Amino acid sequence: MYFAVLWKNKELSLKELEYTSPINLHFSSNQKIVQFDSADEDKLVNVAWIVKWGKIIQQDLSDFFHDLDKKILWVADKQQGITLKKKYWLKRFKQVDLFHTDLEIKNKWVELVKVWTQWWEVLWYQNIKLYEVVDFQKPGRSMQMWMMPAKLTHSLINIWLTITWENPLIYDPFVWSWTTWFLANYYWYDFIGTDLKLTFAEKNIPWWMNTWLQTDGKQFDFFVHDATKEFTSEEKEKFWWRVPLIITEGWLWPIIKMNTTAEQVKEYQRWVKNVYLPWVWEMAISFEKKPVMVFTIPWYLWYENLLEQQLIEKSEEVWFQYNSLQEMYKRDQHKVARKIVILK
Repeated sequence: MYFAVLWKNKELSLKELEYTSPINLHFSSNQKIVQFDSADEDKLVNVAWIVKWGKIIQQDLSDFFHDLDKKILWVADKQQGITLKKKYWLKRFKQVDLFHTDLEIKNKWVELVKVWTQWWEVLWYQNIKLYEVVDFQKPGRSMQMWMMPAKLTHSLINIWLTITWENPLIYDPFVWSWTTWFLANYYWYDFIGTDLKLTFAEKNIPWWMNTWLQTDGKQFDFFVHDATKEFTSEEKEKFWWRVPLIITEGWLWPIIKMNTTAEQVKEYQRWVKNVYLPWVWEMAISFEKKPVMVFTIPWYLWYENLLEQQLIEKSEEVWFQYNSLQEMYKRDQHKVARKIVILK
């Protein structure tokens, strides 16, 4: 049996967890921990939105600690730690938050989580180091532009993998600072990126190719292209006659400020609509069959939102099945959230 600690975005966590094919999934009493009878472990290690996961300890705890080389224990509850230390003659214990992902624990110590009367050993933590490198160390980045977080990008890829499993060619038509390519390359997927400008490519591609994270041997290409326009025959050939998986974040601008009015927000949505709607149309007609598209749209907090309904209508017009997650990806200081859309 397995357990997983979910991040604050519960719906997103569960949607991505579908990628691992969990069986008999149910929640603990605090709704932060989900249990399931079985899953694909090779996929569990690649889930972005789970803080940590592990397995139930089937043996007696005295045998578990006797066989354990790591004598220092991490637990979330102080009293539980004191009890375990005394009873099983542990060297010492440390208290750790349930959402803590320090690699020091993973590499040197052991962390246990108690759910009801059962003890579970943590076996894996989310790949925070990868996300930090992609988000904060790439040279081509700007605080004046929206950048899709690496962890969100990774989860969008996994959401696609809940729909179908192939060896995908990932395409990002709004490539921005190249986050999607970094994640695609790290996880061994071919990639194509386009945008109106490729300013950051000159800095970020050579940088990534010299990091310890990059994967050799995977195809990638990039070229200047307006996502709202039709591909030329030469551009279509760059896809190697494959139907891509589209992972992207389009235009979230302009920034909403304290003095932004409701009318201005409506105008901003019209601008965004004029990018998204023709883009969806072009993706529907550009390939041999319709691609699966997993992307974000802006959601204006505390304002009327008009974009999604127009996007639904356009998707139905070109025979896409429209789905979206109701839970937003947002941060406390932001006035615009991200809503995840799935077209297939």
